[in-house]
Amino acid sequence: MTSEHTAPPGPAAVLLSGAAFGAAAVFLGAGVLAGSWPRGWAALVCALVLAALGATVLAVRSRSRSQGQSRTAHGAPPAADTPGRAGGPAPASAKARSAADLAEKGSVPDLTKTGSVSGPARTGRLPLVSAAALWALALLASGLWAVGSGDDDEDDERAEARPGARPTATTGLDPRPAVAWQVPGVGQKFDEAIGAWGLGSTVAQGRVDGLFAYDGATGAVRWSVPAPARQASCAMSPGTGEGIGLLAFGRHEQPCAALLAVRTADGEVLWRRDLPDDGLTGDLAVGGATAVSTEEKALRARSTATGKQSWQRPHGKGCAPLAMDADATRTLLVEQCGERARLLALDTRTGAERWARDLPVESEASASVVSVSPVVVAVDEADQRGTHAVLAFDERGNPRGSVPLAGPEGVLSVRGDVGDGDPAGPLVLGDLLITLSERTELVPDIVVAHSLADGRKVWSHRAEHQTMALTAEPDGTVGVLENEGVGHVLLLDSATGKVRARIAPDTDTDTDADMISIHPELVPVKGGHVVLNQILMHAEPAAFALR
Repeated sequence: MTSEHTAPPGPAAVLLSGAAFGAAAVFLGAGVLAGSWPRGWAALVCALVLAALGATVLAVRSRSRSQGQSRTAHGAPPAADTPGRAGGPAPASAKARSAADLAEKGSVPDLTKTGSVSGPARTGRLPLVSAAALWALALLASGLWAVGSGDDDEDDERAEARPGARPTATTGLDPRPAVAWQVPGVGQKFDEAIGAWGLGSTVAQGRVDGLFAYDGATGAVRWSVPAPARQASCAMSPGTGEGIGLLAFGRHEQPCAALLAVRTADGEVLWRRDLPDDGLTGDLAVGGATAVSTEEKALRARSTATGKQSWQRPHGKGCAPLAMDADATRTLLVEQCGERARLLALDTRTGAERWARDLPVESEASASVVSVSPVVVAVDEADQRGTHAVLAFDERGNPRGSVPLAGPEGVLSVRGDVGDGDPAGPLVLGDLLITLSERTELVPDIVVAHSLADGRKVWSHRAEHQTMALTAEPDGTVGVLENEGVGHVLLLDSATGKVRARIAPDTDTDTDADMISIHPELVPVKGGHVVLNQILMHAEPAAFALR
């Protein structure tokens, strides 16, 4: 009875087994243990190295097996002699024929030929050659990866060397990470930011320690206006005009009395004015080339380029400003005089009164300017049976539609101290008022649009998660920030409220929790959005970018 030996695996089997071993080890190890998947050169190098390891192990085993077969062929004891007629050994001629037959069949080595046994040895060498080739490829890929990484490092060093470029981003290997960059929070718990400007490829945030402009793509600080020693940012204009915005500083428990004009292209302070009396007592606004400020005794306008006063309008006797905003042609002022309130439209360039309209108010009220063009204001008076609504007016001040702050769609969100809803800013797009609304819970989860012409509801969208902020997208859609994980952005059709797209970053919500604080701002930038946290509650970043 003869023993049979299994043939060692061929080169193709070795390569396939090693590659399978390498791929499984890379993706199971990186995906399960590290929580991220290798990409690009990193994945290639890891796969080649582990494939080479697998091929080496299989090659060594193959060679050992072939050597064992070779030893068996050379050192096995001869078989017992075949008995003859009288029990003696078989004739020599029979033995020779048997050996020749076996040699022809390949069962035993043909010792009549020169050289050693070549079959198993050759089969054992080929897997080793394959493993060596894989190691060579792994080394080559490692070298190319190192060269590419070195180039990236040089690019980063050149970027850091640029004046004013102070990267604050945290980046990874993923070319489209969920959180492209983030800026750490500053100050103390419950510190509140004062506003933000969307400047195309840049986003400016007014923080306690000054005004900082972040590059929308990288998070690098393009420019900044630091707050002076022992002063804090206390007010800023809601928007900019002709590349200039307004910023104000004040000392602890002192008036907000230092007014600055900032050029948004580079952060240069064009001028500074120390305001008299109690300084600012209301809103700031930029209308074209005019800076308008609500001060203790008057509404004043200055040139945004020079700071020279253009005009002033003293507050009426017994009257106090409630809200103000401006564009290049019109300045809206809501003021309360005793138990009555009125809305004034002034020429932004000259201060001349264009029209005045009494508001339906008979008690103390709070107000905010929702839009200058078209004219939309929100009013919330102390009388429970009084006016609690968003009011629209035509170009001559005649009333149009009215939208209750609380109604069938819930409690609407209006910026400022108006109403009981979340102070998220509403949008006015065309003839629609678009707001967040809360109906059954204490947080908004509905987006609703009303007509400014007659106040009727046009559409509503109930979100899957808490809605935090609204923004007007460059393409005319409505961006909605949802508080889910690091944040999801819904894009709604402004005319119908239908969902056009859902931008849901692919990320682990457990590891990226607490990114969004209360009262965030959502600003669209090229390739994504920037979220600005206006109040820091725990360890949220001051700002971060979503892709």
